[in-house]
Amino acid sequence: MAKNKRLFWIDMALLALLAATFLSITVEVFTHSFIHVIFGLLLSGSALFHIILHWNWIKSAVWRINDLPDQARSNAWLNLALFGGYIVCGSMGLIARLMLIIPPLHVLLGWFHAVLAILVVTLQIVHIIRHWKWITAMAGKLVVA
Repeated sequence: MAKNKRLFWIDMALLALLAATFLSITVEVFTHSFIHVIFGLLLSGSALFHIILHWNWIKSAVWRINDLPDQARSNAWLNLALFGGYIVCGSMGLIARLMLIIPPLHVLLGWFHAVLAILVVTLQIVHIIRHWKWITAMAGKLVVA
């Protein structure tokens, strides 16, 4: 499978996992099941896989961030913010889950996790908008193929 086609399908799977993680919040709140946690862990693992696939670009961009064209530099900073946001948000979610035995701490960490999640989803939407031309071009190629 061609690299861009593979990346497209991985990106679509990540988007589906993000949506499933976000939509499973209600189920988690009312049933205290672990479905949101499971989707969150799958999303985190998939995001790590996404980073590994783009590692050469990341390494290159970080080493020469000041020499990049404005758009590429802006994308690099956005990607770094997304990476940090996912790490902190996911960590807070897991720690909040582990703190069920201390209800006030669980609620505080859960609130912090929710605020970070809104920030991460917002950054993710910006990321998708910035890559919209590539997304639609790849989708068009897959429909025609």
